[in-house]
Amino acid sequence: MDQEKKQSQCNIHPGFNNNLLLFEENNIHSKICSVCAKKLTKKINKVIEHTEFLQADQNYIFSSFPPLEDEDIYDIIQNLQIKKDSSLQEIFIEKINNYFITLKKEINKKIDLLQNQVKSKLIKIEDFNQNQGNSFLDIYNEISSKFDIQKLYKEYSQDSDQRIKEIIQEKYQNIKSNTEKLQKYLSEYQVIINKINLKTPIEIQQKILDILDQIDFFEKPFTIEEIEFEKSKSYKSSQSLQIQRLQNKQIQINQTRDGSSVSYANFILDPNKKYIFRARLQTNSHSDSFLLVGIVQEQDKDSKQLYDGICYNERGNNMTIKKIVKGNNLFEGYKTNIDKEIEMRIHLAQKIIKVANYPNYENVAELENKELILQNAQYRLAVELYYSVHKIIITHLSTVDQFDQQM
Repeated sequence: MDQEKKQSQCNIHPGFNNNLLLFEENNIHSKICSVCAKKLTKKINKVIEHTEFLQADQNYIFSSFPPLEDEDIYDIIQNLQIKKDSSLQEIFIEKINNYFITLKKEINKKIDLLQNQVKSKLIKIEDFNQNQGNSFLDIYNEISSKFDIQKLYKEYSQDSDQRIKEIIQEKYQNIKSNTEKLQKYLSEYQVIINKINLKTPIEIQQKILDILDQIDFFEKPFTIEEIEFEKSKSYKSSQSLQIQRLQNKQIQINQTRDGSSVSYANFILDPNKKYIFRARLQTNSHSDSFLLVGIVQEQDKDSKQLYDGICYNERGNNMTIKKIVKGNNLFEGYKTNIDKEIEMRIHLAQKIIKVANYPNYENVAELENKELILQNAQYRLAVELYYSVHKIIITHLSTVDQFDQQM
């Protein structure tokens, strides 16, 4: 027993056990102490304790072994392993249930009916039922040879030492194929996962939530009900504007004759508040769609057009909010029969102005030159129209504590 204990200790560093595996590609040691390992390598992730191999079962994922080209794969497999006991059907049903539970608060009877229909369709999708082949754990266990190494450590001998080194060398020789094998499986798995598309249901949910946001029994945040839009007192054809409050509290702005007209909100933007502003742009006949939304300086609201200021322009030219941060250009080209809703987010203190198509947020643009927002200037929301067939409907205005990540 003393002889066995002595053999397990490092000859160079008495008192330190040779209880580590070092598996750098050109520097493999099947039994090495921690002091020797630190001297031979600075790559801590290339060292594994023998006990970690000995205690590893079929569910265990090493954080850095076998060597792979893409180290993110270890974490991905670990996350998938947590869900290994759930079938694909159960995973998708859980997602669908979470969606329906949220919506049930408002339309319980309708949701129960739809939920049963979706579950029935899900069961019939063959891809979910046929995904019974090798799991990611089977593939991982195969290429890691962890059970072979485990057995060699349990029955350790001089031959074991050489065989462990050979196995690890094989892992380096096969590093490309092993990486591709796991990546291929993960890609195939992701294709199946993506067969469930919650995009449309979530869009419907968001519209319902926007309506529910207006219900509040206590102090309410700043909302569209608290604002009005006014005609510019002296700018060109502004007196031809018609501004009316619709039954749903939205504000409709159109004009009786052609000519540039500006309308602005009846309050000054607080630079420290975060605003969400939505408008629907409508025109019936002109491809040269002169419909603008943006902000105007307080000193310019009755003397200058929004076209020369900070704006999103549905005509597409002379637009300052045009730096694409997601998707494509929000302006889609010269079109007739436009009926398009956009969302603008404003936080003057951080010089943030972003615009996106609503409710999809597929295309997002921001102010190209943030220096246009002057630190000490006061600003109002504003809109500008030209043709009498044009119409802008202010559909939403609110303040939030934080912007979400949709745009």
